[in-house]
Amino acid sequence: MTELDIRRLKAVILYILNGMAPDCRDVYHIVKTAFFAQKRHLVEYGVPMFNDSIVALQFGPVPSLIYNVLKVARGDSKPYKFCDDRVLARLSAPIEFKDEIFSTSEKPDMSCLSKSSIECLDSAIRRVSGMDFRTLKDETHRSEEWNRAYEAGGSHKMDEINIARESGASQEILDYLSDSMALDKMIDGK
Repeated sequence: MTELDIRRLKAVILYILNGMAPDCRDVYHIVKTAFFAQKRHLVEYGVPMFNDSIVALQFGPVPSLIYNVLKVARGDSKPYKFCDDRVLARLSAPIEFKDEIFSTSEKPDMSCLSKSSIECLDSAIRRVSGMDFRTLKDETHRSEEWNRAYEAGGSHKMDEINIARESGASQEILDYLSDSMALDKMIDGK
């Protein structure tokens, strides 16, 4: 991850924590808020809002790194096996955890969030804040892409283009997303 990726992901997490009501700041509501924001950004703007893989877990799609950051913040050391411990420690440092609720006193660096990011995050916060666990689970398990990735085994990584397609992205957006992802792979040498 680049320095900008780390700063942006931290801003996203802190924005969610600062924007959600305390009773919605459990791990499930936070990761689902990030997922819905990412999905909307893919559909409307044709680019990911933040650099994180969406994976299909038992209770639905989850941004993998954000989930691991929250696990570290609550004291679980197992994520260090899968991620750079310096990045996880840095991202989890401003997050507090007590009685199954996450909080922070740190404000997000708004220079890392675009207008489109803020729009998608605000929309996701409003949407997820009104849902209980069962509703959230049902809402995120309707996806063919979630089923494909969950049944595939391995990393359970979901495809961003398929997420956008299933969520109603136009062909123009899908083409743009595909092209930008191919360019990113060329630049990264993957």
